[in-house]
Amino acid sequence: MKSKNMRLLLITTFTFIAFLSNAQYSISAKVVDSSDRADVALAGVTLTSTTDSKKQYSGFTTVDGDLQLAEVLPGKYALQVTSIGYEILKKEVVVKNKDLNLGALLMTVSSIMTDEVEVKAKQIRVQMKGDTTQFNADAYRVNPDATAEDLIRKMPGVEVVNGTVKAQGENVKRVLIDGKEFFGNDPSLALKNLPAEIIQKIEVFDRQSDQSQFSGFDDGNTEKTLNIVTRSGKSNGEFGKVYAGYGLEDQYLAGGSMNYFKGDTRLSIIGLSNNVNQQNFASDDLLGVLGASGGSGGRRRGGRGGGSTSGNPNDFLVNGQGGITSTNALGLNYIDKWGEKVEISASYFFNQMSNVSVDTLERVTFIDETNRQFYNESGNGSNTNYNHRISSRIEYNINKRNAIIFTPNISFQSNQKSDFFTGQTDLSTGEMLNTIFSNQRSTGSSYNLRANLTYRYRFEKRGRTFSVGVGANTKTSTGEGELLSENETFSPRPRFTEIDQINESEVVNDAYSVRVDYSEPLGENSQLRFGYEGKFNINESDRKAFDKDVESSAYDSLNPILSNSFLNDYNTNAGSVSYRYSQRRKLTLSVSLDLQQAYLNSNQTFPNELKISRTFTNLLPSAFFRYQISPTKNLRAFYRSSTNAPSITQLQNVVDNSNPLQLRAGNPDLNQEFSQFFTTRYNSINTEKATSFFAYLTAGLTNNNISNGVFTATKDTLFRGVPLVRGSQLTLPINYGTAWNIRSFTTYGFPLAFIKSNINFNFGVDYSQTPTLLNGNENISDNFGLKTGLVVGSNISQYVDFTVSYNGGYNIINNSLTPQLNNNYYSQNVGLKLNLLSPKGFFFNTEGINTLYSGLNDFDQNFTLLNVSVGQKFLKSQQGELKFTAFDILNQNTNVNRLVTEAYIEDSRSLVLNRYFMMSFTYNIRNFR
Repeated sequence: MKSKNMRLLLITTFTFIAFLSNAQYSISAKVVDSSDRADVALAGVTLTSTTDSKKQYSGFTTVDGDLQLAEVLPGKYALQVTSIGYEILKKEVVVKNKDLNLGALLMTVSSIMTDEVEVKAKQIRVQMKGDTTQFNADAYRVNPDATAEDLIRKMPGVEVVNGTVKAQGENVKRVLIDGKEFFGNDPSLALKNLPAEIIQKIEVFDRQSDQSQFSGFDDGNTEKTLNIVTRSGKSNGEFGKVYAGYGLEDQYLAGGSMNYFKGDTRLSIIGLSNNVNQQNFASDDLLGVLGASGGSGGRRRGGRGGGSTSGNPNDFLVNGQGGITSTNALGLNYIDKWGEKVEISASYFFNQMSNVSVDTLERVTFIDETNRQFYNESGNGSNTNYNHRISSRIEYNINKRNAIIFTPNISFQSNQKSDFFTGQTDLSTGEMLNTIFSNQRSTGSSYNLRANLTYRYRFEKRGRTFSVGVGANTKTSTGEGELLSENETFSPRPRFTEIDQINESEVVNDAYSVRVDYSEPLGENSQLRFGYEGKFNINESDRKAFDKDVESSAYDSLNPILSNSFLNDYNTNAGSVSYRYSQRRKLTLSVSLDLQQAYLNSNQTFPNELKISRTFTNLLPSAFFRYQISPTKNLRAFYRSSTNAPSITQLQNVVDNSNPLQLRAGNPDLNQEFSQFFTTRYNSINTEKATSFFAYLTAGLTNNNISNGVFTATKDTLFRGVPLVRGSQLTLPINYGTAWNIRSFTTYGFPLAFIKSNINFNFGVDYSQTPTLLNGNENISDNFGLKTGLVVGSNISQYVDFTVSYNGGYNIINNSLTPQLNNNYYSQNVGLKLNLLSPKGFFFNTEGINTLYSGLNDFDQNFTLLNVSVGQKFLKSQQGELKFTAFDILNQNTNVNRLVTEAYIEDSRSLVLNRYFMMSFTYNIRNFR
């Protein structure tokens, strides 16, 4: 018996020893700057066994400087931490029978310059660390007053187009500073208000969702993000600027920015006031511009560049927009850490905008192969918009296993708008069909309250997580409008029609959501996730139109044809199962399958009863693949399928008669769309040669596509009781056919030593096919485009700074039904930005862009916008600046736009701000500790 017990004891002991020898543990630490304790983001970490060099672990710190190495076997190791601008940190580490926390690892700033010796080496411009592309700011020299936006324009694969920041072919959704959000989701605003001098590195990466970061289950759903890593010694202090200028013809421009950074606390304030079309804030501030308020609708407005309309918010983020705009704006951003458990970020925006416009419009509609119809319009308008917006995020890490994230947001907007125009329709034979005189006024307001609450729990077993999130969003928009329209028709007989109406509208959108996720590890490299997501949307739209009573002159006669009360519910329930396989950061593969059931219920209660109920069941697969070919090369691919429901505006069975010659209406028979999307990306970097190559390919396919059906009346008729006179047009949303597109983008960057500059080439091919109905007949529109670009950014010194850019494209447009609209044309933009500064403070700046359109026949354009400034810096450390600027010195600024659709060609022109001169003063604040 004793012998048996002894054998059992020995077996147990050896089993325990074997377990200990194969047990795996984690190593954690915080990598920080030794001078100011700032986080060192994405530092390279290597852990090598001192007894077996083949036993090695590697990784990178997070954007918060956190280090985590998992599955480390017991033993003695040599730890090495490297990062650009720092001395290599080496440390001996002993892993025993428990997880190891190394605490704070202090990195010391390196120095390549001494009083006696200058060490010359090829400067590292770009590095790849996992999925992150990291640019060294010191390798891209700019002038002392440059902003973060000026700096990133020189980096390969990064560009700013019409106020939109793009990186590696995709729109940048968010800008972080040292891993923390900065001014919410407005990248342009963040980059324009940060000085380049505080930046040490720019990191471009695909930011995972909060859920993916928490569970470790990377499903490929990301958003392109820029992280700005501040310099040591520049992350604590106050910096910013204030400026004011006045022009010879009462133009004015004033504003400023102030930033207070101290440890985890970041407070930023910006302000702007001007009447020279300067607009810095995001598209959420532009409800009035987008025509979302008021009941009388809105007309199309022109914008430079082709295809822009008043519904494109980017037109209001850059100079050269239609009309003359005055703006008053204020923004605040606050980031902090309250204790060890609570992190908060919050921002507030106020924007007041007044716009005055004068417009002309010419539209050519092709009735058939021989007949054309011409519509000409001219008018003017004014628009005043107010907006308040508050957004915030609070993350409460209760303990190691429990956390809560709360994101409340609220916005309020109000708008006043007036619009006057006259129009005329003629045939190519010279016959006049009709004329219109219209005067419209509208007021509107909207508020939007949105909040999401997420609870997350991490089990003791690594990789096992649970989270549940709930969300609510309520938005209400109300509007009142006046419409006075006089219409004269000449064929088949002359007659006069007057519309004198007021209208009221109210749209209420309530949305609720719930999401539950559970992840479970399956061995060392695999993970399984189960999820449920429910979305419940309740929409209500009520529109009433009242005709003027001839006898009483009161607007008390309800027009049932133009009035409508409509309810719409769209609810989805989806269950999902996902599997992920990961192999030590080398390979990641995940696949997911969702079973979604959707319910679309529409209920019209006025002017007559109409009920529509539909159920949709879909299997929605998705997949994600990432392969780290080498430390400097990686490949990433992503596939996703989704559904899209028609909006209540598209569904509502009511006619918009704000222009009786250009009617629009909703379609209650619309069904949901089914879309598939695929993208793949390849990154390659040669650190030694300072070159970078990036390739991007994306394709999309949409079945049951919601497009527009266009009908041109060849004789007088009625549509839902509304007159559709000869020559007028009706646009109706319809489900028709399959639309698809494919787009590619490549960029290659390298230094050119003999001119001390960085050069970036890019090239892309686009193709899209869209089906529509024109007068009941199918038209297939094919669009093919070749695009190429070049950016040469100087790297000479702070006294000589220039950027030369070229972007050109050749476009081929073919239509199966209307070959008259086929067109081949070439467009290009050539830009120059030059800053010359003397050591004594005298400076010369010029910024210009030449725009060319060729092949558009009577619409060919060739114009140059050129701004020139001269000035002197003075005061201590040249913090003061006096500058004289000539804007549009060649007086060639125009606002012309060509819109080509499947049914017509439309050219528009708008009032713009031409040449003016301004004297301004700027004071730069730089107080770092």
